[in-house]
Amino acid sequence: MKTVVIVDDHALIRSGIAQALSKADYSIIAQAASKSEALAVLNNLAPDFCIIDLNLGDGSGSDLILEVKGLLPKAKFVILTMDDESQSLEFAKASGADAYILKSAPIDTLLNTLIELGKEPTKFRVVGKILPKPAVINFDLTPRENQILQSLGDGSTAAAMGARLFLTEATIKTHLAAIYRKLNASNRTQALSIAFENNLIKQ
Repeated sequence: MKTVVIVDDHALIRSGIAQALSKADYSIIAQAASKSEALAVLNNLAPDFCIIDLNLGDGSGSDLILEVKGLLPKAKFVILTMDDESQSLEFAKASGADAYILKSAPIDTLLNTLIELGKEPTKFRVVGKILPKPAVINFDLTPRENQILQSLGDGSTAAAMGARLFLTEATIKTHLAAIYRKLNASNRTQALSIAFENNLIKQ
C-alpha cells in the first residue's frame, strides 16, 4: 500500500483528500497544516507521495519541496493548489515537484495522477487550465532612465541621484518626469509599484 503525507492549511481540504485517497487504498501516514509542521513530519517519515498546497500559512509549498527533496529521493511531490498562474507552476517545477494540479479539477484527476506517476515517474504532469504569462510591456525607457529608476527603488532623492550619476538635480527631475510619463504614473509611489509589477527594478 502506497503511503501519503498531506500538507494543506485548510483542515476540510486535508480531510477530503484523505478520505478520497483512503478509499483508493492509499495509507495516509501524516497530515500537516503548515510548512514547519510538514518539515517536522517529513524529517521522520519517508512517504511515497507528498500532496502539498502551494500557499501555506508560514511559507510556500515549493520552498518546502526544495528543503526536503534531497532527504526523500524516492518520494513524489504533488502540488495541489488554487494558483493557476504559469509563474507559480514554473517555480514549483523548478523546486522539484512532479505534478501540479489545480484544486478546481475533480478529485479523480489526483488519483489518476498518482497512478501515472507510479508508471512514468520522470514525466512532469499538469492538471487544470494554467493562465499564460502576461505579455511583457515595453516602456521604452532609455538606459539612463533605467538607471535612475533603479535608484528610485533604492529610495534615493533627486539630489542624491544627481550626485551619484554626476548630473544636476534639474536633469534628474527631467528624467523622472519622462519616466513617470512612460510608466503612466503620477508620482514616485505609483511609478515604483508599476516598476516592481513589471520587473523593471531588481529586488
